[in-house]
Amino acid sequence: MFLPLYSTMMLGFDRDLLIKETLVFAQRVTAAKPVRIETSTPIEPAKSFIQPNLPKPKDRLFEREEIRQRVADFKATQLKFEREREEYFKRTLAKVHLGPD
Repeated sequence: MFLPLYSTMMLGFDRDLLIKETLVFAQRVTAAKPVRIETSTPIEPAKSFIQPNLPKPKDRLFEREEIRQRVADFKATQLKFEREREEYFKRTLAKVHLGPD
């Protein structure tokens, strides 16, 4: 599908106009002098970085044990789902082999 020649020319004209306007705007922005803003309240310098409360080694051991327990629970749940899927598959397959009632 082709645009008529007039529409194509207008798109090119619009593009060129946009480029010119953008260049003029960029030149005005870069030519402007920076403005200093005065504030009524003085700004305090940043305080030194405060280290967050890092967990103690005992806490880390507790976290590791908690993670191990969660992983074990997850594995147990997955095995339970797998057994349930197998049982369902066997029941369904048995029904198919028996045929319609």
